[in-house]
Amino acid sequence: MLKKSNRITTKFQFNLVRKYGIRHYLDFFQVNVLKPNNYEGPARVGFVVPNSIHKAAAKRNRVKRLLRESVRNRLTKLPENTWYVVSPNQKILKKTYEEIDSQINQFVQKISITR
Repeated sequence: MLKKSNRITTKFQFNLVRKYGIRHYLDFFQVNVLKPNNYEGPARVGFVVPNSIHKAAAKRNRVKRLLRESVRNRLTKLPENTWYVVSPNQKILKKTYEEIDSQINQFVQKISITR
């Protein structure tokens, strides 16, 4: 579980990132990235797993757990003062933790370079 200071928690924050953030597309998910003007603090991450991914809540929750754990392990490498919203697609259901983790790692490296 991510610390509260590292989570996007309100609907307003999610909508802000999804509307004004820059989209990055990877194989299993999309990441919206926003650097708010009036925010100074640690990187904050939110996860959106819609019903279109799978009808069963257990499958959607598994996807969220895998994504959260992978991001938590790389949180220190994410640039500060930035918000991220991760939205997976259906391909993620058949992937293992290692495959998801490598995609997250690839994204973090890409973001670190483009600071």
